[in-house]
Amino acid sequence: MLEKAPVVRMEEFISLDYTTLATDVGMRFGEMLVQGRIIGHRSKSTGLVYVPPKGYDPISGQPTGPDDEVEVSDRGTVTGFTIIDPIQYFGQKETQRYVQASVLLDGASSALGGARIGGIPVEQVRSGMRVRAVWKPPAERVASVVDNWGGRAVAACVAWWEPTGEPDVPADEIRDKLW
Repeated sequence: MLEKAPVVRMEEFISLDYTTLATDVGMRFGEMLVQGRIIGHRSKSTGLVYVPPKGYDPISGQPTGPDDEVEVSDRGTVTGFTIIDPIQYFGQKETQRYVQASVLLDGASSALGGARIGGIPVEQVRSGMRVRAVWKPPAERVASVVDNWGGRAVAACVAWWEPTGEPDVPADEIRDKLW
């Protein structure tokens, strides 16, 4: 019978750097964000508008390009959200609870993830709530975020999303838009 060795633990600081390739579509998305505009691509086969644009229709696989570009609103509806309680670890800058949400922008068919909700206590955030982008000043918008990770690119140009005060959108109206 094998003897069990005692568990040995060691603390080590590590980091992970990775690089994603910039695509023409991602670069265009980033350029438009710096200008305070949000774009998507409309599928030729389904008519659905994907934000951020992917360069293809994920349902049909058909390519999309500059001719399929459409501008969508910087207002939308919270479709889902997570309240985050920051765990303190080395390098953690967050100390207060906050909300990350998926927002279905007006004119889009798919929700934009990673939208930080502000201007409201976290306990009052809800699905169906109408929100609008609070843009960073133009000089603070980061043009170098050019990949297709929509939430990360948007966060480089939008400080947070705040309630508009409009009535909530009923669940039946967003039920099919949660993907």
